[in-house]
Amino acid sequence: MTSIPADPGLVLGNIIEPERIENLKAIALAQAPLDAANDRLNNLLRNTYKIQLIFQQMVNMMVDPLSLVEIQAELIALKAEAAEAAVDLAKKTIEAEKKVRDMKAKNQTKITKQIESPLNYDACDVKQFPLSFDSLKFDVQFFQVARSADASTAHATTVGSHVAASMNGSFAAQASMQMGASATTTTMAQVNTNDVDGTIVITAYANHKETDIISPFVMDAEKAVTAWNWCNSDDRLKTGPQEMWEAALDDKGGKEGSSLQILSGVAKSSSFVGFVHILKSERTVQSSVSASVAASVAATMYANMGQAAAMGSFGVSSEVSSTVSSMLSTANLTSNCSMQCEGVIPSIVSNTIETTVQNMSPDPKNVMAQLGAIADASSISGGNEGGGGLMGSMAGNAKTGAQFIELNNSYLKNVVSSLGEQTRLSNKVIDTNTMMTAFEDYVKKAMEGKCGVPTAFFIKDLKKSDVAKCFIRKYYPNGATNQTDAMDGQLGINSGGKNPGDEK
Repeated sequence: MTSIPADPGLVLGNIIEPERIENLKAIALAQAPLDAANDRLNNLLRNTYKIQLIFQQMVNMMVDPLSLVEIQAELIALKAEAAEAAVDLAKKTIEAEKKVRDMKAKNQTKITKQIESPLNYDACDVKQFPLSFDSLKFDVQFFQVARSADASTAHATTVGSHVAASMNGSFAAQASMQMGASATTTTMAQVNTNDVDGTIVITAYANHKETDIISPFVMDAEKAVTAWNWCNSDDRLKTGPQEMWEAALDDKGGKEGSSLQILSGVAKSSSFVGFVHILKSERTVQSSVSASVAASVAATMYANMGQAAAMGSFGVSSEVSSTVSSMLSTANLTSNCSMQCEGVIPSIVSNTIETTVQNMSPDPKNVMAQLGAIADASSISGGNEGGGGLMGSMAGNAKTGAQFIELNNSYLKNVVSSLGEQTRLSNKVIDTNTMMTAFEDYVKKAMEGKCGVPTAFFIKDLKKSDVAKCFIRKYYPNGATNQTDAMDGQLGINSGGKNPGDEK
């Protein structure tokens, strides 16, 4: 379905150039094969879906499958014809587009020039008469896909080693040396993708029953003579009484081919052709590698020299922590809209679409703090608290180990960078909802009937004699009985001595 050919230079009540209407007819003729191919394809698709539903109803009614073989064969043939019609539509579209493009390139219609209309606008009126009929042809294709994909990989490795050595020496001295080392390495990669892809194509053609007619049709005598002489320079009309009477009594109405054509009425139609494609794509790729190595050496020596237990302790600890995190977050929003409406200006309302750019949460600073806590936990030195001795030391080590595991689990759960919203942008865009809103407004205005472009033209074809009679009725109502009346008429003064614009 194509848009209605329209020419803004064809204005109701104005003098028209017949070739402009011929240009519109030529464009419509070039588009006719395309419209016919589109109608054929739509009819085949509609019939195909209808036969499919009928076939399914027969299956649900448990009809003998042998009785449905012929229906299946016809359905296959119908689908093949629909495929052939689709190919033919594509070919006709290319052919028609080329022809129409060449025609429009030769004849521009945006800027026009014409002599002032001979109508007396104060005495004329434009009325609507229901002389035509209402009709609507509508075609829509809608396609939308929403895709969301998440992929993540994680690998965590924890290594712990513990070496203890004890030796007994002279003087009943007991020495115990404890060495512990731990390393944690975590690697995580995450990919998050969200895509929304939507396309809608709407074409509609409406014919309106209301026609615009200029009634009453009243001309201004002076403007009529001026317009006639402008359009027919080789058959000019003089304002002298003799020339006027001769022109008024001429049965031929002037030279052959001389005329003044005024658009006095139109029947109207309107069309809506719209296309929108919108693509919203959000993609986040995030990876994180964190490592923590902590080592501690603690030596505790106990000596019982016959006195109260004496305790001494010292500890040496070292830690190396590092984290490397990277993330790329992108949000793309693309909207392509094309709309051509003839005869109606629908409401265009933008819609809000949000896009989100993500970041890593928590940030690297927090990651380093957590790593430091883990390393500190693994390097705690213990001793004799209140004479607990070896049992107290073992209890302390167990407590330390539990704390280490808890912190390590918390690290794996929280420290490895996750994705958090950083920037949420609201964008005003033209999308598929905009197109549907515009189409609803188009249908509403089309039903009101106060819109449309001319598709049927009612032309008042004035001859030289018609213009002369109009001039005589105003400026020679009683004839030119004397020289004074003749001179007044030639000067545009009626026999009552009033100027042309004085009377209403």
